[in-house]
Amino acid sequence: MNFINYLSFKYKINRRNPKGSKKETIAERIAIILLFLLITFTIFFIVRLLPQGIQENMNKYMVGFFAFLCLISFSTAVKKYYKEYFLSPEREILLIAPVKNSQIILSRFSIVAIEVIIINTMFLMPFAMANYLAGNISKEIVLITIPQIVAMSFFFSAITHIIFAIAYLISKGKGLKTVAYSLMTAASVGVIVIIVFLQGYKSLLFIQDKLIENLLYLLLQYPKYLMINNIKFIDVGLFTIFIALNTLCFIAAAYWITAYSYKKGLLTISSRDLEKSFYSLFVTNVIHKHIHTHFIKKDLLFLIRSPQLFSVYVSPILFTSVIEIRNQFASSGVLLTVLINIFTFVIITVTLHILMSDDATNSELLFTIPINTQELFKSRSKLLHILTFLNASIYLVTVCLLEAVRIEYIVFGILQIFILTYIASRILLARVIKRSQKNSSGYLFNGSIVRTILYYFFVWNIPLLIFFSILHEYLRRVLETGSLSRHATIMLIIILAIVVGMLYKSTKSKIYQKGEGLCQT
Repeated sequence: MNFINYLSFKYKINRRNPKGSKKETIAERIAIILLFLLITFTIFFIVRLLPQGIQENMNKYMVGFFAFLCLISFSTAVKKYYKEYFLSPEREILLIAPVKNSQIILSRFSIVAIEVIIINTMFLMPFAMANYLAGNISKEIVLITIPQIVAMSFFFSAITHIIFAIAYLISKGKGLKTVAYSLMTAASVGVIVIIVFLQGYKSLLFIQDKLIENLLYLLLQYPKYLMINNIKFIDVGLFTIFIALNTLCFIAAAYWITAYSYKKGLLTISSRDLEKSFYSLFVTNVIHKHIHTHFIKKDLLFLIRSPQLFSVYVSPILFTSVIEIRNQFASSGVLLTVLINIFTFVIITVTLHILMSDDATNSELLFTIPINTQELFKSRSKLLHILTFLNASIYLVTVCLLEAVRIEYIVFGILQIFILTYIASRILLARVIKRSQKNSSGYLFNGSIVRTILYYFFVWNIPLLIFFSILHEYLRRVLETGSLSRHATIMLIIILAIVVGMLYKSTKSKIYQKGEGLCQT
């Protein structure tokens, strides 16, 4: 079986839906094109609404967006690699099938790269096209974006293969997932440390060492061209040639070390050895010893074994850091309140998603056993509140300290985070459980939380953003003038009463067992 035939075979067995008619295939492709155009023109109209000062520096914002997509590409490549190697339906068959290792390596390498290409094409390309239409970048930048997307996709596929191969050689297959994801997390945290804590991160990005500059040409040259924003067609051609050669070097290295790992037994790892963890055993013992609430214990054990924990926290922190280092929202008055509100909302929604994903996976089991949804709600809302409060407050306090924000604003921000996370944890979780009980005789979660998140965002989050912004303004007046007018004092009392009322209403969110009543929010 040659490479093309095997890749075609892989595509067929991984296709979720059976192949339709020619008309359906054409309609599917047209829908993809229309989606691409919709994203492009949506970004275009948003960019056109931005102040002229921001539009003039949009090429610099693209550098930050590119850095964020690099992290997303890395995460996507790792998840796809893990799925292809250890969760694919033909995993055991390949041990006896007449397929050469080289065909397996190349096909899986290509599948991982294609997955990353799709992600980058749907985000980076529309962003570049929209800014070109808005007159913020040149057409040459758009042209080099195409080979950049292809090259970085194959690069991250190569890096992922190298990381998993090294992880296998280190661990001998035991706890491979833990080792690989730990290496990936360490690299991503390193990026965050550079962006957040080092003022000279730009000099690290545009490094002057020729050896490193040539080695990482496919990652460093594109941001340089973005910053210049004025290149010639000859540069486009040279860039395409050099980036292709650079990519081939990484592909060759990834192929060699992966083939070596195959000889050492990478394909024969058992699921039991794969899931072992070097740290989860210790953490598990601590949880069993000190946590006595069964639902909290279950959720914590799920979290420490979940590779999704990486993307849940690292991605929003990195993206926020890229934007914050440029705009300094934390030290820009009332914009600190906006930053806190949005960041907290993102953290709590993604945390809720990962906690509920376990319920979605085991929905039938949870439906058949006599689960106490009241205790589930109490325990999980408490855990959700604590996790999101700690993560959001630690990160935002760190940012505020780095930007020398006054201590009064930091204390106000911590109080805001506490209230936001408490209200959100109870309202969101109560409505999710309510919807899961609505059309069944028990708890049956179908995995959908989008409608609940949208409801909370418009009904609760936006009003809270407005109220805390007003409170922040009154705090500023008190700190600067030492007093408030009578009208401002009355408004302050009213807004405080409303916030306290919303907080009190969230405490009344309750879950009733099926047959006792309805969920109240």
